[in-house]
This record gives sequence, C-alpha cells and structure tokens, in this order.
Amino acid sequence: MQKSIDTILPKRLKAAADLIPCCNTACDIGCDHGYLSVYLLQQRKAGRVIAMDVNSGPLERARSSAALFGVTSQMEFRLSDGLTQLSPGEADFFICAGMGGKLIIKIMSDHPLTTASMKGALLQPQSDIRAVRRFVYETGWHIEQEDIVFEEDGGGKKTGKYYPMFLIRPGKETMPPGEELQYGSLAKQKSSGVLQDFLRYQMGVRQKALEQILSSDTMRALERRYKLEEELREIHTVLEKSA
Repeated sequence: MQKSIDTILPKRLKAAADLIPCCNTACDIGCDHGYLSVYLLQQRKAGRVIAMDVNSGPLERARSSAALFGVTSQMEFRLSDGLTQLSPGEADFFICAGMGGKLIIKIMSDHPLTTASMKGALLQPQSDIRAVRRFVYETGWHIEQEDIVFEEDGGGKKTGKYYPMFLIRPGKETMPPGEELQYGSLAKQKSSGVLQDFLRYQMGVRQKALEQILSSDTMRALERRYKLEEELREIHTVLEKSA
C-alpha cells in the first residue's frame, strides 16, 4: 500500500494544494522537499509534476520524497532558476509557494511566454503581497480564489505565522481597490474567519505602534503616523465588508 504524505504535510502546503484545481502537469517552482508535489499526485490533482529548484540539495530531497511515497514515475526533476528550464506547453499549471513576492514577480516577468501557456497558478508569497496582487492584474491575470491559514510554530509554542495564498487565472479584470490588494477580498476568501483574525492582529500591531509615536512631533514620526493611520483605514474597510 502506498504511504500517505498527508500526516506530515505542513498546514500552509495543504491549504495551497486545496486551492489547486485538477491539472495534467503541474510545475512546482522552488519545490524544496517535494511534499506539495507528492501530495498533488497522491490526491490525483495532477497527473504529472515537474519539480524544479535552483539548488541541487532541494531536488535531491524531492527525489527522496518521491521514492518514499511511491510517485517517482510521475515526477520529473529539473535544476532550474525559476522557469528557465521549462518550455511553453510543458505544463498547464505552476506553483510559486514559500518565496518572496519580488521573486515571484521576477519569475513570471522573465518568462511571459511560458506563463501565458498556463491555465492557472497558485501563488503563496511571503512578502510584498500588495505588489504581487497588483502585478497579477497588470499582466492580464486575475485572482479567482484566496485562502489564508495560521500555522503554529513547532515545539508546542502558541506563536506562528499567517500565510496568504491565491489561485490566479488568465483573463483581465478590474484592478481591486488598494485595501484588497494588500489584504485580499473577503468575497473570494475560503477562510474568512482566519482573514478577520489576521486583520484584527494587524490592527493591533499598528495601533500599538501608533501609540508609541503620538507624543513625537518630528517629521519622521509624523510621516510614520500618517502611514499607520492609512493602513488602519484600509484594515477597517476590509473588516467592514465582512460585517
């Protein structure tokens, strides 16, 4: 019987996989240990996966994962900087998870013909979220669905991190307002309760920072205060849409 990877798959990768529609061939860019690739194959969400990474170490870990969970025949491994080693038409879906937003933008910008041949993509940026969402809409894509999860740190700690992610499809749509570029759309959100928790957390962080600088009248403090107040207005706007 084939071993299941489900029990060791991190929560953020499980959520990412759940957003991914069934496809013929998925390209997992920056595959790391290959867990997401293996899970997609075991769940029959992909018939084949091309696992790629810029470093040989992660590719070897992905090979080991594929062998351990019995999916080696359905996976191909390529040493590749972004999409460099993928030709247009080789895959119909690509995944950029667990990397910085600027890198995601660069990967897509560097290979427009390859990305244009895809039917969709799953993006899970770790930074520059607003810039990634804006880039998606500026380049003829749109966000079809979103999700956000909170994954606790190991060792029994109660701290952790929020991971936003979104499924994008080709097709131009109107650019969302600024607050949705930063925090996402509740209308497209699978886990609206988690997003509300995230927004309240972000609000608390900014309110605390605002309290610390209210007594200062330096130019730098005033600029910081203006920025924090603008960010709080954006958070309020998104929360009000969920009321």
